[in-house]
Amino acid sequence: MLDPRLYLVTGDTRGRPLADIVGAAVDGGVTLVQLREKDARPDTLAARYDELSIAIGDTRVPILVNDDADVARTTGSAGVHVGPDDIAPAEARDLLGADALIGWSIHDLAQLGDTENVRASDYLAASPVWATATKTDTTAPLGLAGVAALRRSMPPHVPLVAIGGIDATNAADVIAAGADGIAVVSAICSAADPEAAACELRSTVDDALARRES
Repeated sequence: MLDPRLYLVTGDTRGRPLADIVGAAVDGGVTLVQLREKDARPDTLAARYDELSIAIGDTRVPILVNDDADVARTTGSAGVHVGPDDIAPAEARDLLGADALIGWSIHDLAQLGDTENVRASDYLAASPVWATATKTDTTAPLGLAGVAALRRSMPPHVPLVAIGGIDATNAADVIAAGADGIAVVSAICSAADPEAAACELRSTVDDALARRES
């Protein structure tokens, strides 16, 4: 089941084992994990997936693979996250089947006109909300106004996740703008205490969602 409230995308762990970071983050409240290693060989990516699966144990937190639908299929991962330059969500759906979780990064309102791929996606990711050092090849930041515009223009039943420059200081603003969850990299992966960082972020998101719905 998709719960997009606190979505961890893997990144630089400052030399610490990735599995340890992910396990701690899940203990702290992460609800979804994306394994993102753009330059990794398929066999390396598959091995890393196995490590993360062991780390999260029986928590049932889904692990998605970034971009590589073939690795997602062979590992039995929950699904795949793709961007506009990757395999299309509709193609990923054909490859992985109806039960797979498929996410699609959205950089502008024009992408929402691609109804086939919007329908094939379980969630959409507004990317990037703000500039970030994690990814330098991104399009212009959407800002909070962009997040709000996407939410208004999207099918109401499709969850919207926001990513890019988000941390505990601005997560509530992103939720107030219309996001149903936040995706973070360095806010957890680079934190001195990933479990505590995840706990703070999860609390912030939950409180913001409660305020929005009240």
